[in-house]
Amino acid sequence: MFSTITPSVAEFTFLGVRSVVVIAVAFIAAALASPAGRTARAGNPVLDENKQQGTTQWDRIYLSGVYIEGYASSQSVTPGDQLAFHVSTKPAARYRIEFYRLGWYASDGARLVACLPGCTAEEQGAAQPVPAPDPTTGEVRADWPVTDTIVVPPDWTTGYYLAEIVVTSGRFTGQGKRIPFIVRPVPSSTPSQVLVVAPVNTWEAYNDWGGNSLYVGTTGHPAFKVSFDRPGVSDLSGLQWEYPLVRFLEREGYDVSYTTDVDVDRDPAELLRHRLVVVPGHSEYWSHGMRAAFDRAKAAGTNLFFAGANDGYWQIRYGDDSRTIVGYKELASRDPSPDPQLKTTRFRDLTTPDPECELTGVAYQPGSWGIPSQDYPVNPFALSDPWFGGTNFTATTTLHGLMGGEWDGATPGCVKVPETILFAFDGSSVGKPPADAVRYVASSGAEVFATGSHQFSWGLDSDPYTPPGLADPGLQQFMRNALADLTRPAAPFHIRVARSATAFRLSVTRNADPRVKDVVVYEHAGRALFDPDGSGAGAALVCKTRQTTCTVSAPGGGSYRFAAVAVDAWGRSRPTFSGVVAPEKP
Repeated sequence: MFSTITPSVAEFTFLGVRSVVVIAVAFIAAALASPAGRTARAGNPVLDENKQQGTTQWDRIYLSGVYIEGYASSQSVTPGDQLAFHVSTKPAARYRIEFYRLGWYASDGARLVACLPGCTAEEQGAAQPVPAPDPTTGEVRADWPVTDTIVVPPDWTTGYYLAEIVVTSGRFTGQGKRIPFIVRPVPSSTPSQVLVVAPVNTWEAYNDWGGNSLYVGTTGHPAFKVSFDRPGVSDLSGLQWEYPLVRFLEREGYDVSYTTDVDVDRDPAELLRHRLVVVPGHSEYWSHGMRAAFDRAKAAGTNLFFAGANDGYWQIRYGDDSRTIVGYKELASRDPSPDPQLKTTRFRDLTTPDPECELTGVAYQPGSWGIPSQDYPVNPFALSDPWFGGTNFTATTTLHGLMGGEWDGATPGCVKVPETILFAFDGSSVGKPPADAVRYVASSGAEVFATGSHQFSWGLDSDPYTPPGLADPGLQQFMRNALADLTRPAAPFHIRVARSATAFRLSVTRNADPRVKDVVVYEHAGRALFDPDGSGAGAALVCKTRQTTCTVSAPGGGSYRFAAVAVDAWGRSRPTFSGVVAPEKP
């Protein structure tokens, strides 16, 4: 006959909740340091890619004005796709297109991967017109002829790419502009542990080529529609908060792949194929489908990392096969959509509000811009958190210059579970709202981390497009700790033990995450918590199953603990411990 042992609530407190018990900290810290948290698939393509020879040649002088400009036929491609370019030179000039993949490359920052028509060749350009905006919507669509095409080679590794249109004749020789695009992995490839979603919607929303954007207009109001089929997204200023994060992820060797907003809208299930989804920089404009995809991913146990701020703030729609963004914003009453939940206004202002803080844990703070960069203080009450392990941060540590751009703050009551505030900027010294970097654990076990500041990633790496002196070794260690945790599956919720004189029946409760391949259970003599991954620590593997229960023979006398660990294709969760158990006496 079995009797049941139910562990105390404290033993199952999740990392991320303010009430994390002190006794578990040492074991969670050990779990963060374990290689299991950084397991990557064999032959990590990005790790192999960054071993190749890079170049600093890509960082050429950016040519302002209309002397040369262009755009691509798509914001993203996969190997084997054809990508078309539309280039104008005004006046007529000669040019070539050089293709670079952005990354680490031993700090060079990029690798030259191809040229059109060749790396020592050139072609003749011609001037193209700037069309008039649509008189009703303000949309400007260039509709220029195709001047160049490339079939994406099979060896182009997923990542951020630049097509640099470089002038090769006249007084601007060697200068040019950049056309950014994303190479996604081949659909049949093994999913990466980490997925980065490039915020191309926001790039385009701010693009005012032809005089109109979602912020300015020539028709008496900002444009209601903006087109991807026009130049303008070319300077790296739009990537200034994304590029340092990309360099850091690739320098550290994470198993990462890349996609875009548009692709998430087209294939929401993509978020469910990875353990961690990263939203870099400034991702302000989301479709209804994007928001639903992220909500579903969190509910399925996908960890989320919002590396910038002001994410998922405005709802937009796509048109023209996703080549047009529709956004009426403050004039949403003029939006012709008959569905009030699809009106292109703030998510928080929909008929049934869907505020961004319910997903990200923080809310955009109106008016949080227009000031010089500020320091981002550590929350001294969070210093015992394992994410601060090895950082040497103290109660007076601040992250120099990393608070700024726009920022977000914690909103009490918006997230229905406790949050941990890791960094906090008061704001009162500059007459602005406060900002917070927060982490919470969803009911699914998914962990969500939001930095609360556009400039947070500037502390992760030095590059030509960020202010000097901001890279912070302590913050880099903090991010290693954070990512070691965020790239793990959720820990089982509970492990309960029913006992008899000869056996233990183990019952494990976990979230219904199809990416979890196994649950493994370890046994250890004694009453203390233990590290199930520690070699020679006396922990014995007693059960490996995808089911919820298993039965093991009871050992001799004495007390025991059990630990349950979830295992996916990339790594192992933190352990969840049983209470202290002992066999019943015959």
